[in-house]
Parts: sequence; C-alpha cells; structure tokens
Amino acid sequence: MVDRFWVWLGTGVVTAGISAALLAGAGVATATDGDSGDGGGTKTSESADPDGSKNDPGAGVTPGSGLKDDGDKTGDDPAGHQPNVNGIKDELKDDELTDELKDELKDEEVTDDDVTDETIGDGLIDENITDTDGDAGEIVDTIEQPDLGDAGRSNEGQDETQSPSLDQTLVDDLDVSLNSELGDVERNALFGTNSQPGEERALVPLTTKFEELTKQTETPEFAPVAFSAPAAAEVNSLATARPLNIVLDVIGTIVFGLYGFVTRLIGGPPVLPPNSTVTVYSSRLRIDCGCAPGEGEEVPVDWYIPENPDPDRIIYLQHGFLAAGPWYSYTAAALAEQTNSIVVAPSITSNFLAYDQCWLGGAPMHQAMAELFDPDNTALADSLGATPYEGELEWEQVVLMGHSAGGGAVSGIARYMTENGDAGRLAGVVLLDGVGMGGKMAEDLSMVPDEIPVYQLAAPKYVWNMFGSGTDELIEARPDAPFYGVTLAGGSHVDTMRGGNFLIQFSQQLVAGFSKPQNVAAAEIVMVGWVNDMFDGDQSEGIYLDSGETRTIDTPAGQATLVDLPNSLRRPYLLNFLEPLMAAGVGLFTLQPGCLREPTGTAASCAGSVAA
Repeated sequence: MVDRFWVWLGTGVVTAGISAALLAGAGVATATDGDSGDGGGTKTSESADPDGSKNDPGAGVTPGSGLKDDGDKTGDDPAGHQPNVNGIKDELKDDELTDELKDELKDEEVTDDDVTDETIGDGLIDENITDTDGDAGEIVDTIEQPDLGDAGRSNEGQDETQSPSLDQTLVDDLDVSLNSELGDVERNALFGTNSQPGEERALVPLTTKFEELTKQTETPEFAPVAFSAPAAAEVNSLATARPLNIVLDVIGTIVFGLYGFVTRLIGGPPVLPPNSTVTVYSSRLRIDCGCAPGEGEEVPVDWYIPENPDPDRIIYLQHGFLAAGPWYSYTAAALAEQTNSIVVAPSITSNFLAYDQCWLGGAPMHQAMAELFDPDNTALADSLGATPYEGELEWEQVVLMGHSAGGGAVSGIARYMTENGDAGRLAGVVLLDGVGMGGKMAEDLSMVPDEIPVYQLAAPKYVWNMFGSGTDELIEARPDAPFYGVTLAGGSHVDTMRGGNFLIQFSQQLVAGFSKPQNVAAAEIVMVGWVNDMFDGDQSEGIYLDSGETRTIDTPAGQATLVDLPNSLRRPYLLNFLEPLMAAGVGLFTLQPGCLREPTGTAASCAGSVAA
C-alpha cells in the first residue's frame, strides 16, 4: 500500500504540472495588447511587445481563416470572435464596404497560380482580423503563419527549418481544435515523421489556399501538416532522474546518514571475545556500485585474521538491515578461529531510498559485491593491504554468509558470481535466518548451480524473519534439494548476531527477543561445521538432518534442539499480528532503481526507471 501511495503521489505531481502548463498556454493564446495600426500581423515568440506597438496574434482565431487585401477596412467582429469562411462572406456586405473596396475584392481573386512557393515561403495568412479596440484588423499583403496559441510562434523571417519545437500535447490540442471549430469544413490534415534521431520535434508551417476569396461555395483546402516524430532520448550515465527519485534520495541520504553516524558513535569498533587468538583490522573497501563506469564508494570493512590463516579460504560475512559489521565481531572471530579462514565483514548502508539502489538489499549493490570476487579485481587485496597485516590475500574459494537481509544480499552475490563465470570459486552459501523479499531471493538462488550447497540456519517463524520468508524462497528456488537447513527450537532472530558492545547486544535482544545461551552455542557449532564441509567438499563435520527429523545436541551452555526444515515452528511475539501486512510492506523495500547497470560483462550505464 505504501508503494502505491508513492506512485499516486508522483502521478499527481505530473498531472498538476501538465494542467498548469495548459492553463498558462491558454492565457497566452487569449491575450492581446498594442495597436494593429502598425501594419499588424508580425508574430514574435514573446507574449507582449515592450512598447505596445504590436498586438498579440491569434487571440481567439481559428487557423486558416485569414484574408488578403490591399484596401482599407471598416467594421469588424467583436474581439475574440472566430470567423469562418461563410461568416466572412456574410460580414462583407455591400452596405459595409466602399465601392472601391468591393471592386478590389472582386478583381483580386486568389487562384492556384497566385499561391506560389514564393508566396508560401513568405509566411501564412494572417488570422488576426480584429484588434483590441473592436476595429477590423488590417489585412496584410503577405501570407503569414497561423497562430497556434501557446504551441509556439515563429519569429519574423524564420524559415521552415528553424521552426520552434512543439510539444506532443499541444499537437493533439491543435488537431482537436481544427476538427471541432471548423464545423463541416472539409479537412485534409496529414501528419508525417521526418525527423532524424536526436532532433527535437519541429513544426512545419500550415499552408492554406482559397480558390476564391469571395463569392465561392467551395470549402478551403488544407495542405498537409507535418510534425517530426518525437526524438528518442539518448540513454546514458547522465539520464535525468525523476523528481520523485530525487526527493526520496535526499530524504534517505539525510535519515540514513544520521542513523549511520549515531550507530557508529555508539557501536564503536569491533570488539573481540576474551582469550581470542584472532586479530581484527579495520580499513575501507572500494565497491563499484553506481550508474556509470567508475562510480562507487568506499565502505568501512573489518578483517578478522586467525593465528595461522589458510590463504586459500575466505568468508564474506554480511550484516542485516540497519546493522553494521562490528555488531558481529564475536561471530566473525569464532568463524575465523574455528575454520582457519580470513573473515571480511563490510558495513553497507541500509538506505533503500537511494536513487541508484546501491544499498544492502539492492540488486545493483549485489552485482557490485559479486565483482569483488572476480580474479582480476584487486579491491579486497588492496583493502587488506591498507592494514598492518603483512600477509597476502591469495584465496581460492569463498563462503558467503549473511544474516537477515544480509542473507538476501549473499544470495544475490552468489547469483551474479555464477553469471560472471566465477561459480567455481564459490564454496557455498550460509543463510543466518536469512530473509527474502518479494521473491528476489528465490530468483537469485535459482541461478546458482545445484552442486553448490545453500543452507539456512533459522529461528522459528515470527515477524523479525518475515515469518520464514527466506526458508520459503530457498525451497522455491531448489525444490528437489535433499537438505535445506535447520531451525533452532525456541530460537531468536539474533542468535547468530553476537558482538562485544553491551549496549548494542542488549538493544537487539530487547527488540527481537532474548536468545537462549544453548541456542547461541548451538548456532556456532552448526555454522562452523557447515563452513568447514563447504571448503572441504564433503559432509564430515556439519549437522545434517533427515526430512522431518528433530535432534538434540549438547553444547557448552546446555542442550539445544534442532528441527529439520521446513517445519511449522513459530515463536510467540507481540507484533506477530502484523503478518497480514508484511506482503504489502515488502514493496517499500523493493523500489526500482532510478538507473540500471548494464548486464554483467558490459560497461555500466544508466537508464531511466520508475519508482514502484
């Protein structure tokens, strides 16, 4: 429902803008000023002449209803009257014209020969036959371009190739006006597309000829009116953002920028568990996520180095929504020490309002993360090289591990690594109560080869894991997998989210539900066993249950119960009544990026999109 609100808000803004433009155009079309006594008929692109010596043409006049004569004029129509051909004949009555004028009108009939290319080239018939004082407007000698209201007016001496651009909406309005105001007059309006790619839409003058100026019964004919086809906007890295995207991006930058600052201030640096043999370093990691080639940013990253690291192994640990890497320092240290792997834990923004969608849950970010594991990408090595660590990063395989929304992120990384041709470097994927949104996780994991293991270490279903959405999407992506993972009976969403900051730990436990010590210990045992088996390519250490099996294991903190996935376990929680609203809320976190990167393997670029 929230995402529909944004769509309707954007639609309302656009509609209001169009309405304002039409009203402004109508005001210009009906405005007249100055005196026509200067010879009249000269048209400009301005709405008024500074000295008032020229009137605004086209006020209330229908195209194609002009006259040509050299004589003086007497009498007129009321200002704003739109004469037609029959009306002109009625108004030119004998008792209103001098004998001299009648003779001239009779003698100077316009024939086909009179309307030459030269005549048309000078302009079109002036349509403004009245001035603002109610007197008849002066009839000019040259055929001048018809007034098109606010659609555009040509400058004096302007040729057809320099005619002003015309908005498509005004083109449509002109067509309706011609058909509605001319009554039964025969129409022969033809439209063509003559523009070249990249040109603006141009107006080709409307030409009109009369077989006879007076005493004729035939209706006037209209030469074809041609408008160039709308020019296709070039798509590139500088594509214009929609106003809604810009507003959301500004809001997100401010809100999540302040949130990040406060959490870094309170959360502090990573803290290792007591008696740990692991060393932790902090640096910056370059991630090339952006609309155009070379765009990206450097994010904070923590490196956990075991006492005797195996240079072949690396674990990528991704935090969850609104979290940060240091909040998982105990978990990362345990993984590094017990798997003999280097653990890298970057901190990624949770700003889901970002214009480029380079946030934790955005597909562009997942694609950029996957590129970190390309053999030719040195970003990881450069980041570790910026620390005091003296060793080299010469890994061969990686295990992707993500908590909560981070589980969705590593699923996307696995998908893009596969598309990049780097699936051989992916040892496996571990989801720590991973959460999927809108079917994206299922889509991503379905692209990962079946021989690459993907396991879920879940808590019972409740609001904080979106009632088991991650497990559902894993099963959807791999319907024939022999093993999906386990649920910790009585577990919490934060059982695997362990760090050394007491304030952060207490806050997350208070919000998501307090963890049982035996479940925290069991989670560590399960994930360490899975990771070691993934690197070794077997199932010698991890815990794997049969379909529907329940197993109790001993831990240093007591006995814990594991239940095979899928299952019907649920955790009682105060906010579980929100379950019917969860599906509608997903749309808020799945906004389409304002710009899209090209498919993997090509240069990044930017394309316009709609915020859903």
